[in-house]
Amino acid sequence: MLTHRNVESGMHLAVSKCAHWSVFGPVDVSGCASFSTVGAGLGWMLALIVVCALAATVIAWLVGQRRHLHAKLEDPREQASRALAFHAYHDTLTGLPNRAYLMRELEKALAAPQVQLAVMFVDLDGFKSINDTLGHEAGDSFLRAVASSLRSSVRERDTVSRFGGDEFVVIVQAYGGMENLVRVCRKVLDLVSKPVNVAGQFVAVSPSIGVAVAPQDGLVAAALLRNADAAMYAVKETGKADFRFYEEGMLEQARERLALTVELREALQTGQLAVEYQPKRNLRDGTLAGVEALARWPHPVRGDVPPAIFVAIAERSGLIHALGEYVLREVLNQLQSWDAAGTVVDYVAINLSMHELSRPAFVDTLHRAVRSYGVDPTRIRFELTESTAMREPEETMRQLVKLRSHGFDLLIDDFGAGYWNLSHLRELPVGTIKIDQSFVRGSASNLADREITEAIVGLAKKLNMRTIAEGVETRAQAEWLRDLGCDIGQGYFFARPMSADAFTRYLAPTPAYAG
Repeated sequence: MLTHRNVESGMHLAVSKCAHWSVFGPVDVSGCASFSTVGAGLGWMLALIVVCALAATVIAWLVGQRRHLHAKLEDPREQASRALAFHAYHDTLTGLPNRAYLMRELEKALAAPQVQLAVMFVDLDGFKSINDTLGHEAGDSFLRAVASSLRSSVRERDTVSRFGGDEFVVIVQAYGGMENLVRVCRKVLDLVSKPVNVAGQFVAVSPSIGVAVAPQDGLVAAALLRNADAAMYAVKETGKADFRFYEEGMLEQARERLALTVELREALQTGQLAVEYQPKRNLRDGTLAGVEALARWPHPVRGDVPPAIFVAIAERSGLIHALGEYVLREVLNQLQSWDAAGTVVDYVAINLSMHELSRPAFVDTLHRAVRSYGVDPTRIRFELTESTAMREPEETMRQLVKLRSHGFDLLIDDFGAGYWNLSHLRELPVGTIKIDQSFVRGSASNLADREITEAIVGLAKKLNMRTIAEGVETRAQAEWLRDLGCDIGQGYFFARPMSADAFTRYLAPTPAYAG
């Protein structure tokens, strides 16, 4: 019979022993086993009540926390705080981690034992022309597409970040051997090189990729990035659209390039550069056809810096526009001086860079500058290499047509040294082809060079174009070219490049090749 003593006893034991076991695990199971049937049942009932009460308390606490968290998420101040935290470590345009996040992750990865990772420094060659021709919105859209391509080319655990501008950095962890890493590099190269539809037009750039691996190329984040960057610039020097691994000496070369960039900027600002002029002669009668203006850098410490070096530095650093304006200004001043002195120079040819041609306002700015000096635009001719003319052919064509409409004559330099699409050649508003000097110099000993030169002259005649042969060094070459039907010769046989004063003296006795 159930009595008060039974109930009291059961509750006491349940609370003191069995309830503790129910909630926190077995403590004294043997004590519970000795309960009477009735007492034990009541004890378990009380334990269940206690557990339910505890569960209700926990649930209520969790619900409260959820409501509190939701309130915080809806709080504008909290939203602003979260946004600031995100932007501190992410790029707002692409959503990728930024430089700060990358450095933090790279330092953390390098601190781990048995490090095996690679840093890929990716730079987009020619991206600026997208901004210049299609606008910054199109450029932003293109960068987002590149970010997506990079993210899909590596694993989830690898880090892809936008380092700044058109530069991206990828950290590839535990790449599993150089063969695998090479495959990753090729995959990135292929995916990033694919054309992207931007504003209804397909555009593409070629990435240059430099790679540094840890631990052999460095165990400090900043050093590893510098080495990858140095390898990337080595790619640019050898033709772009490729990848290279860091090698000893690349960093020193990068430092040298940086020093030359600073010195070139100063030279342009202080007028240290000079312009020399090389005559061009009509092969038929030896008269002066015109001159080519050639930039020279007589460095006060380094001596004469070759044009191939400082022009390449100017293109990579963005100083090519300043260099082009510098040469143009010198040429216009010199034409005024020659005219005032009665020295007859029909035209001056100036080399034109693709980087200059890619600027939308280039032609209008050029035309205004020439007119401000009172010089007839027909006396300024621009030489561009075939690689320049064939890059982005639609935009190039638009700019060249505009140049021609303002009266500037155009000619193709180094013709035959690269790949030509003859249909584009026919459409270009170009009146003169300049035969690459390698064919002229090799004509005496190499039948193929002679035949190529003959074919170029014949092609030009078919297209109603004039021909200039550069690299003429002997009388025999000059006579052969004249008999071939080539119009103009340029080279050491006639004269080397010279200063403006030397050119005036050169013209005084009127030396001429008459055949």
